[in-house]
Amino acid sequence: MTSSRRLLLAILLVVAACGDDSTASTTTTTTTDTTTTTVATSTTTTAPEGTGPLAGLLTAPVEDPFFDTGFHTMQYVDDTEAYLVSQDLLGVPGGESARLAIGLLDPAPVTAGVADDQKLVATWIDNWSGDIAPTGAALYTLGADGWGVYAAITDTAVLAFLETTTDFNAKKSADPHVVQTTLTAFDWAGGTAHFIAGVAAFDYLDAAAPVYQGQIECSLAASLDCVLLSDDGVLRPGDEGEGVSTLQSDLAAIGYFPGAVNGTYDDATEEAVRLFQRDYRLGVDGKAGPSTLGLLADVVGGESDIVLASQDGLFRHGVANTSFGTLFDPALSGLTHLFGNPDSATGWYADACDGHQWYRATWDGFTAIFTDRDGPKQFDGWAVDDLSDLPSRLYFAGGIRPSWTWEDFAAMGAGFDPSYGAFWYDHDLGYNNGRFVHPPSDPPAADAEVKSFGTGTGGFVSC
Repeated sequence: MTSSRRLLLAILLVVAACGDDSTASTTTTTTTDTTTTTVATSTTTTAPEGTGPLAGLLTAPVEDPFFDTGFHTMQYVDDTEAYLVSQDLLGVPGGESARLAIGLLDPAPVTAGVADDQKLVATWIDNWSGDIAPTGAALYTLGADGWGVYAAITDTAVLAFLETTTDFNAKKSADPHVVQTTLTAFDWAGGTAHFIAGVAAFDYLDAAAPVYQGQIECSLAASLDCVLLSDDGVLRPGDEGEGVSTLQSDLAAIGYFPGAVNGTYDDATEEAVRLFQRDYRLGVDGKAGPSTLGLLADVVGGESDIVLASQDGLFRHGVANTSFGTLFDPALSGLTHLFGNPDSATGWYADACDGHQWYRATWDGFTAIFTDRDGPKQFDGWAVDDLSDLPSRLYFAGGIRPSWTWEDFAAMGAGFDPSYGAFWYDHDLGYNNGRFVHPPSDPPAADAEVKSFGTGTGGFVSC
């Protein structure tokens, strides 16, 4: 075994069992064997039978749980009686000098149903010349041929299960992984092994710290069937279950998810999460972690004080939703409920451009516009007079922030029109008529600060 491989295995020996974060989601079936942790390597010597806790496995040959090489007579690795190794070489491809090794599980799991003629132990291949030594745990039962394998939990099988979960795949690297499985509970009943284990996955080329930690619950009969108990609190594309259904329902309640609630984190769900994250100034990655889920629940429940302005009006779910077309009195009342009394109001006046009645109410640098252009006097648009001076709770669809420059607007998809004295626009979001602090150029400079914009009547270019 190379020195780097010895170092990696030594690190695995001192890693504690992983705890349970919360109940969750992923289930799969992986054919094969199984898993555990203690790994060591040494040169074998002739040793006495000994009287330690592993001495019982010296009374008869022990079956190989990894390569189906049959039964092997065991001996202590040396006079420390630390673990057992097979007296003969296994002679398997990639491990011509390898020997079967058996040690105690440390820490020992809580067991049930394990009889006096059975041994639950750590198993691995000692003096392995390949990249990653096979490791695991096995339940042995004494029979006519010797100590036969009744249940084998290999780390290879556990890794195969982890690779079916979105939690692990979100954190794994491109390099091979070494898995450490620490049994915490083991129950042998009716020919089936049931166990709970902590799992830690390490990058084979960088074993300084695990890249993933979690907890699994499994049953093992003809195949290994596992459920991921631990959860990092993040819902991702590919996830399924009640948590995803709740996410979809909440997004639908505030207009972000138009599809059917099906409990599957599909492309439509990812896009809805991205749009919500964009508008509510969160990191946009399409994954619903604790920050996204927490704010979404607050918005849906009316607990968040954020007011979202868009081409449809102003929105605070469950509190005051003032959409364009709302009659003047309830609209002004709703906006007053959101922002308090306006700093200023024009009263109704005849606009010189179109002859219709207009009314403007302003809070800091934000102005709500009412007109009678469509018949009755109603809420008809809004305008930002100064992007640096706004009510602190006011957000804009598109994720626009007071600190943005033209570079940020362009990245959002905004365009520039040099006509009418020059203005910027975003047709998808309904924004128009933006001004720049710097004298506008064609196109604007990347660091030009956008001063104003609007939608509805607030997006009109003045006559």
